[in-house]
Amino acid sequence: MSRGIDYSKWDNLSVSDSEDSSVDDYREENCDHSGDDAQVKMFSSALQSQFPRPNDTASSGDHSPAEIALLKKGISYEKEQVSDDNDVGWLLVGPSKNIKIHPNDKSIHMYSSIIYTEDPNTYVPDRSDYEDEHVAKWGIEPPSLQEEGGDGIESFIARMMLSSNSDAREYARLNVENPESQFIDILIGRRSKYNNSDEITAAMKFTYVVRIELCLCEKDVWRRVRVPSGISLSVFHDQVICPVMGWSRGYHGYAFEDPRDGTVIGPAKNSAYIDTMHVPMLYKKVMDDKGCPLAALLLKKGDIAYYNYDLGDNWMHRLVLEDIVAEEASVTLMAGGGACPPEDSNGLDSKGSGSYADFLEAYKSNPKKQKMKEAVKEASRAVNYSQPWIGCAPIPFKPLDFNIEYHRMLLSAMLSGPSIKTQRGNFVMMPGGKYKETMKGCDNCGNRLKPLSKCTGCRKASYCSRECQVQAWKMHKPECKKHSAKNEKK
Repeated sequence: MSRGIDYSKWDNLSVSDSEDSSVDDYREENCDHSGDDAQVKMFSSALQSQFPRPNDTASSGDHSPAEIALLKKGISYEKEQVSDDNDVGWLLVGPSKNIKIHPNDKSIHMYSSIIYTEDPNTYVPDRSDYEDEHVAKWGIEPPSLQEEGGDGIESFIARMMLSSNSDAREYARLNVENPESQFIDILIGRRSKYNNSDEITAAMKFTYVVRIELCLCEKDVWRRVRVPSGISLSVFHDQVICPVMGWSRGYHGYAFEDPRDGTVIGPAKNSAYIDTMHVPMLYKKVMDDKGCPLAALLLKKGDIAYYNYDLGDNWMHRLVLEDIVAEEASVTLMAGGGACPPEDSNGLDSKGSGSYADFLEAYKSNPKKQKMKEAVKEASRAVNYSQPWIGCAPIPFKPLDFNIEYHRMLLSAMLSGPSIKTQRGNFVMMPGGKYKETMKGCDNCGNRLKPLSKCTGCRKASYCSRECQVQAWKMHKPECKKHSAKNEKK
């Protein structure tokens, strides 16, 4: 039996935070009834399961709707006593009774059964349950459970409703996350301890040779880079992957996936990318990437992780750790092949890697076919070709070409300039849109690639390692004491 990462040896570590209806009524004559009856019935079934009629919900004395649903499913729970500080009477579920359910929650059947049967403080997903041992969605939705609950349009509709129905709003009103997110929050806490463990800290002192390949197009679209193992994943996305691949800067959201345990890491504290709206459907939740080093995702030679760019189109990349060498301060684009796909899937019949794989096969068989010419022309209108972020003239889309010197120039310009620091809620919908940038680096060595941790005393200075903090302490000590005294007075 293959298991994901066992965090138990790090669970006693402490980690300090380094940051911070209306419905339209349609007249009968305007409705089109020519659709598939099966689809209509499926949609109706999803609606009824999410919004049951009064007669569908049994009533039993003082039992709340959530209690009735839990009893029907044979799930044990404890009920918090109502008090002046707690007027809800939360239902506590799970082996350790550490997951809260609102007594009026009617979505009990929609949550993964894992949250009722497993303790998030000890849970380790079984990788053998997943295809290619690629654990997804934090390991709380193994394929077997998806099959039981339905994985088609009915499940999609129900999931969409789950994130916006009255139950979700009730949790939000009380500033409490839904039960699945509560479970994931505990997993994130454990993962944070792992990311800050001595094992990962030691692994951050090397240089990795990483192959970045577009899934389903691995032989046609790939890059090989040398990059510090301690680089922050947020910087890895913005200042390495985007320029070497050819994606537009600050245009779409992204997420890193760890197939060992299903952890999903992305811009959790930066919701400026409009496609982050897809996060609840794709991943339920993401762990913030700013304090997470690449070494926490790829640790040993041969390790594999995934990077999903554009959460609407889903351009899935595979990251393969090919070699580990002595530490270098720089990033190098070593080799590559194939052009970057067009942003927004311009010119393609559908979206994402699968559609691009079909396009490339058709293009290679007959590039002079009229349909191929039109597709290439349309792809050249995509923003990453018609409006290069660096400000140069439009670039023609040539599917099988890779101009390594051009991408090296992009990489150099990106690394020498500021990294993105976009404000939450300030949607970046076009390349060159308004977003904050920062040149912030380690206050001792100036490194801008590695994750930075703030001094716990003054919360002003930031360092990329414990060694840098120790080296800077003599100079920093007077300023630290001054700011620490001010913080204590507040």
